[in-house]
Amino acid sequence: MNPFLTTAWGYIKISWEYLRIIIDILIVAYIFYWIYSFLSRSRAIQILKGLIIIFIAAVLSKVLRLETLNWLITNLTSYIVIMIIILFQPELRRIITQFGQRTWLPTSMNTDAFPLDELVNAIIAMSEEKVGSLIVLERGTDLRGFIESGVVVNADITEELIRTIFFPNTPLHDGAIIVKEAKIAAAACYLPLSDSRQLKKQHGARHRAALGMAEETDALVIVTSEETGNISIMVNGKFQPKIKYTDLKNMILFYMNPKSKEEIYTVK
Repeated sequence: MNPFLTTAWGYIKISWEYLRIIIDILIVAYIFYWIYSFLSRSRAIQILKGLIIIFIAAVLSKVLRLETLNWLITNLTSYIVIMIIILFQPELRRIITQFGQRTWLPTSMNTDAFPLDELVNAIIAMSEEKVGSLIVLERGTDLRGFIESGVVVNADITEELIRTIFFPNTPLHDGAIIVKEAKIAAAACYLPLSDSRQLKKQHGARHRAALGMAEETDALVIVTSEETGNISIMVNGKFQPKIKYTDLKNMILFYMNPKSKEEIYTVK
């Protein structure tokens, strides 16, 4: 065989080995980052910090030859695994759900096709009239399971339709409407309730459902309060209250842009 070809093939094999290791490390790093980003939006982050401290203590006990501490941690390891499964059960379920339902190809709002002004006008009008509403905008996570819990609408987004749905005592006013691909996919949808301490006692089931949805999926959730008329946004597990009318449209555009990813908009 030609020595030149042999040498070239050898370089290719070495380069591929290095590239394979880099790809492997990047994939694992992304998985850990994604899991940490998810857990950081829940109470489980405190438990995770505790487990990291235990891990550091285990390493130090071996390095410093602290026999008693090492024996204790070693014998507790099996119980720690069971404890993780029990304590992280809700978070593990949410991680698996998001991973399975997530749309990995980025999608963005087509402002030419999406009637954003109709949506914004409806939200502002309901805020001024103190009409309670709960609106979910699908982003990366497929919300088909939540859509099936409500009444299928599959209608164009109009200010009149949204305000009619949430008008007090109408058949569909309880629950959420879910917007998917520039359509109101369903109304009166059931959402998971959050027990986050971000919410105060005065926040009712509507706000808890909105934050629960933002914790369990990556959806953008908008709420108007029937008590105060305040507009709130729930996204990436965060509660952002008292949104100004002048900021609302830009915030929706910001969060529906895939380039914004996990960034958090700071309300001035």
